[in-house]
Amino acid sequence: MEEKRSNTIPIILGILLALAAIAAIYFGVKHNEQVKEAEIRQAEIDSLVAVRTNLETELNSLNLRYSAIAMENDSLTGSLESAREAIAKKDEQLRWAQRKAATDAKALKDEIAVLETNKEEMVATIDRLTQENEALKMNNAELTEKLSASEQQNTELKGQVGDLERANSLLEQRSSQLASVAYKASAMQVNVAKRNDKTTIKAGRVRKFNVSFDLVDVPDEYRGEQNLYLTITDANGVPVTEGGEKVRVGSETQALVIEALETKKVNVGASQRVEFNHELSDKIQKGFYIISIYADKGLIGSTMYQLI
Repeated sequence: MEEKRSNTIPIILGILLALAAIAAIYFGVKHNEQVKEAEIRQAEIDSLVAVRTNLETELNSLNLRYSAIAMENDSLTGSLESAREAIAKKDEQLRWAQRKAATDAKALKDEIAVLETNKEEMVATIDRLTQENEALKMNNAELTEKLSASEQQNTELKGQVGDLERANSLLEQRSSQLASVAYKASAMQVNVAKRNDKTTIKAGRVRKFNVSFDLVDVPDEYRGEQNLYLTITDANGVPVTEGGEKVRVGSETQALVIEALETKKVNVGASQRVEFNHELSDKIQKGFYIISIYADKGLIGSTMYQLI
């Protein structure tokens, strides 16, 4: 009986040792599996954290870009309240996402979804503002161009008005110098032409002046052979051509020294049509010009002509 008991104990001990070994192996394998699973989960979390960090960085960069565009838009329109409210909301959501702890993959995925939505909305807002700014810049450029053209036209108009006032003043002064109301040039006609004799009113193309006038019912004392003179000056009294002949005309009390561009000896009768032609040596500027006809006794007629 004792012999059988002594044989049973080693068997039981062997069985227990085998079971312990099996349990050890089982729990060791389970531990290794848990360690591997934990490593995989941690790797996923680390990857998600990296994705979230990159999104946060992109959103921060978009915020800076938006700020610059918003400032530009603000200067163009002065009104961006709705866009600012939208961006403020995105900033608040971003700060909320940044405060959440990276505890598990699901939480990180939720944060990433929010950040991606914010990023898309931010990009859409920036694109909209950029397009708006471009449209505003184009409109501003057109308005600036129109304003510049208007200012230029206004300046030119002021210059023309001033030129006209000076020309009128000079014409009035010339009219007061008429030698005699009974002996004067009438029906004065001025034609200007290019080199090919085609008519033009463009100052830069004018090369010839043709001036014609009538002397009608001339009193006996003004008849006979005498010199007639042509002068052409701008509104300031400056001759259009240099080198004209200096001639003294008029009586002793009203003597004038003129710069005659053309001189013609005419046998003045009771009535006749007289014509002068003068070719320019240089181009002239646009403006008002005074054309005057003198006789030896003084001024007999003046008129004004505008070139553009």
